Amino acid sequence: MSEPLLRIVRQRLASSGLAARTTYVTSARELADAAHPRKTVVFLDRTTIPLAAEVADVTALGPVIAICDEPLQTAISWLQPRPWLSHVVSAAMLEHPLADEHLENVLRTMATANKPRLLDWLGPTITGRRIRLTHASSRGARLEKMTDFFEHNGVGARTLQQLRDAAEELLTNAFYDAPVAAGALKQPVPRTQDIALPDESACDLAYGCRDDLAIVRVRDPFGSLSRRRLVEVLSRCARSDMQVEVDETMGGAGLGMWRIFSGASFVSVLVAKNRHTEVLVGITKRAAAGPRPFAFHFFFNDSEKRRFWRLADDESSRPELNHSVTIVSRSK
Repeated sequence: MSEPLLRIVRQRLASSGLAARTTYVTSARELADAAHPRKTVVFLDRTTIPLAAEVADVTALGPVIAICDEPLQTAISWLQPRPWLSHVVSAAMLEHPLADEHLENVLRTMATANKPRLLDWLGPTITGRRIRLTHASSRGARLEKMTDFFEHNGVGARTLQQLRDAAEELLTNAFYDAPVAAGALKQPVPRTQDIALPDESACDLAYGCRDDLAIVRVRDPFGSLSRRRLVEVLSRCARSDMQVEVDETMGGAGLGMWRIFSGASFVSVLVAKNRHTEVLVGITKRAAAGPRPFAFHFFFNDSEKRRFWRLADDESSRPELNHSVTIVSRSK
């Protein structure tokens, strides 16, 4: 790792009381010898990421956090050829006042083997709301209430629009894309058509803010998002040099998610396969001088027991099919 980045990482770890347990390595062999999958978090940058490729079993290194001192597009490009990489933090984020808290949250979640919760990242000083939505048609009214909340709490217009766009994209994915991917709907449904979820499997929306941070978080009951699909759509967008080119050539294929990553200070994605997908988006309320800080983190758990969904027109009496997604007929 470059000396400037190494110094910053050590400072941040020292703030968390972890400096005494850090080891600096300069070769793939040293990396393999020092790593322990349960106890070690490996920090790499663009100069040391190639070392990981030289390790015989890269998954034995444990969690890897890559530090990126280049634009977001570069960070995204690191993901597709490296399926073991799930955490990227920009150098600008390490120098941001949010860095100590952010790294502490990330490291704690990495160490939590049993059902980690992204809401634990918010801390006790966040003021906000948490709502369960069972109908897709209710999301517009809730977004208006969310907008009023952020305006009342002094969130600036630009940040507010980014939060609203993120919430709208995540809720739309939760009600329309996730059920199809999970097999709960046979085919895609127009966004103008209402979708109803059972009460016990409602979509969970949370939003809030404090002096330095605003967040929105959405959790759906399907767990159908895969790392491969997420990286695919982000990579396709990142390959475009200018946002206007993405708008013209891509249509809506992944553009909404790309905009979330492009505007957020951090994005955390937690998926328990076939159980739930949870996405937390944080945006700092005060812009810092210099490059925009960013970070993204993927937590994918493929070992969850599958939840079976019954289609609205499925007459099966199998007792385990106790969840249904309903396409609500329009009133005449």
